[in-house]
Amino acid sequence: MRGSRSILAVALLGSVLAFSCSKNREDLPVAKVGDRVITLSIFEKTYFAVDPKFLPEDKGVEGLKELLNTMINKDVMAIKADELGYDKDPYVVQGMEAFKKMSLPAAYLKIRVRDKIKITDADIKKAYEKYQTNLQIKEIITDSRAQADEAYELLKQGSDFENVCQQYSKNLDATSGGQVVNALWGTFEPEFQDVLFATPVGGFTPPLETRFGWIIAKVLESNQPKRRPYEDAKPDLEKLVQRLEEIRQTNRVTDDVRKRHNFQWYEENIGIVYDALPLDRPLTSPPDRKAEIYPLLQFDARDLDKPLISYDNKSITTKDFSDLYDKASFFTRPRREFRYGDIRKFLMDIVMNELIVIEIKQSRVEEDPQVVVAFDKKREQFMVDKLYQDLVDRQTEVMPEETAEYYNNNREMFRRPEERRFAMILAGSLEAATEAHKKIKSGEPFDTVSAAYSIPDITREERMGSRSVVNGQNAELDQIGFALQKVGDLSEPFETSRGWMVLKLVERRPERIIELEDAMDDIRNVVRTLKNEQRLNSLLEKWRSEIKIEIYEENLKKANVQERPDKGVRFS
Repeated sequence: MRGSRSILAVALLGSVLAFSCSKNREDLPVAKVGDRVITLSIFEKTYFAVDPKFLPEDKGVEGLKELLNTMINKDVMAIKADELGYDKDPYVVQGMEAFKKMSLPAAYLKIRVRDKIKITDADIKKAYEKYQTNLQIKEIITDSRAQADEAYELLKQGSDFENVCQQYSKNLDATSGGQVVNALWGTFEPEFQDVLFATPVGGFTPPLETRFGWIIAKVLESNQPKRRPYEDAKPDLEKLVQRLEEIRQTNRVTDDVRKRHNFQWYEENIGIVYDALPLDRPLTSPPDRKAEIYPLLQFDARDLDKPLISYDNKSITTKDFSDLYDKASFFTRPRREFRYGDIRKFLMDIVMNELIVIEIKQSRVEEDPQVVVAFDKKREQFMVDKLYQDLVDRQTEVMPEETAEYYNNNREMFRRPEERRFAMILAGSLEAATEAHKKIKSGEPFDTVSAAYSIPDITREERMGSRSVVNGQNAELDQIGFALQKVGDLSEPFETSRGWMVLKLVERRPERIIELEDAMDDIRNVVRTLKNEQRLNSLLEKWRSEIKIEIYEENLKKANVQERPDKGVRFS
């Protein structure tokens, strides 16, 4: 199966190299392909950017030469695509238009913040103080700042948090005075997180704006399990602090954009829209678009001209919202479960996309040298992709007898070990995991307990075990998970690098051999890939003979690369 790796690697290198040019750095050449130069810095960055499973099997210089050869092949294909005029192909032109539309806003924001982010050792050490801290909190969630301010004033005057929650919170748990939820440091927007984790146990935050509405949080308990030593945690912390600072700076830029364009909410009218939203359908059963009858939302005629947002001397009214809702996909339409916050996010995304386009034109971001290089490389990637489609993939046909022959010659490849699915609870402390374990043992639904006790970055799909695993994929879970005997068995709480975990065995699939009929599509793809490999190699041999190629092995030996990362699959 070595061939399939090299074909995929050629395709992947286009996206890797699109952002691999070093800025203002002279470097040694490791290869020249026509008038193109592959420098040592480009080679090193490509090595670290490529998915480990596509790196060469060989170690040392031979492995480096194999990767370099793949990079050379990519350049050869790019030169040939340019000769054949693929830059004017509709696939390439339309692909670049879509890519620019998608990537320019991100490029604009990145350029605006890139010089403002400077992470110091002091920042990392400060983050380490909060590292893996898990809070247990209760929340009051309101639809407007005015409601949150009223609730906050009552709390400051000494009112009971649970009573104020019952009176003001719009969350589903309000009738019980608020459900206890876990909050793990590092999983929130930085502005919200800074305030929340600076609040002492027993205290409560001022109103904080989030996508779900305005939140007042009361801190009930703070736990910080045994942490990794600072030096061990430092690399991960540095990335986390960098990401949080990027979010913080990006939020400041978008705030500035809104101020420049006189952005204003009309919160009193958001409720009109919310009242018109239909009941939420499960995300797993979207409606048939062709069967929808528009307009989907019904409003009183007196409300149609009421503004929801204004900016740049124009506004989005309730009538405009109705039109936007009809045009949006089912998965991007606001849902009742997220109340006013989802409506605001829906509108904010639309307005910000428009305002960022204006900002991009004014900033001339497309002329930024890094953006120019990235676009050139992306265009080249589209050209190579289309060349491959036309001259390789579309020329290949796989016959039924070829798939049967491959199956018969490789039957052991279709042996599948026992697979298991686990539902999980991942708590921030042993105490929380133990309490969750007791509740499940007493008969409470696993999903309900997991949602209440798992840290916030665990999705519902992960909690409920939507993915099968085999023994050997995750050393932290294997010993416990594969010791469970029957479906429904529950593990005792145990510690992992992510927190304290409880597993429930959801499904067992015994070892089996996949039959030819069931494997037909996969085999056809494998055979197709192998035949494509042969065809591509034949073309590359011809094209390479037409282009002057030089390799500088002594410079290649200077590549500063580490051993290949672990290629195993993680259950995370």
